[in-house]
Amino acid sequence: MLNEYKIIRLPKRNILLAFARLVLIAVALQLCILYIPLLVGFAKEASNHEQENDFRIRVIANSNTTKDQLEKEQLVQNLKPYFKQVVASAGAKTVDNEKILSLKQEIEAEIKENYPQLHTQVVLGDNLFPPKRQNAVLYPQNLYHSIVVKIGDARGDNWWCSVFPSICEPDKEEQNVEPKEEKEHVTFFIWEWIKGFFE
Repeated sequence: MLNEYKIIRLPKRNILLAFARLVLIAVALQLCILYIPLLVGFAKEASNHEQENDFRIRVIANSNTTKDQLEKEQLVQNLKPYFKQVVASAGAKTVDNEKILSLKQEIEAEIKENYPQLHTQVVLGDNLFPPKRQNAVLYPQNLYHSIVVKIGDARGDNWWCSVFPSICEPDKEEQNVEPKEEKEHVTFFIWEWIKGFFE
């Protein structure tokens, strides 16, 4: 046989308070549902505005073989002064088309002069960049106004540099170098005090 439990009825005041809480929670949820997409839209518009001003430079290796990657790295090292020149000359957060065209011509001339053995193609325009995570920033896959230097079949790893914001992919040597920290000698007061008795 089941025990009978006493049914406790709440006073009407507590019922009204619970109903008021329920209404407040429902209103808060409704406001969140309405305004969160609006805030996300503002964030996307801001990132799209940054992407419109973004100008990138990319060098794609022929393949991922060691030889092809070394060729790409040598080419990047020889082309970096041109990239830095564009970053330094563009102080107004935009790069005008004349500077971009002259940069493309300088890159083509440099490659013809110093790398005649490489089959390269220099492309200027809106090019697809793969997604990239650098430190805590994620750069989404998108079309960016850029200069792309394709070596051979262009199926290898790539190097890229963004003029606005001025971020370049760090070199492998720079990534591997960690600052050496001096280890601090830790002492314990009580141990030093005890050792003092025996010295």
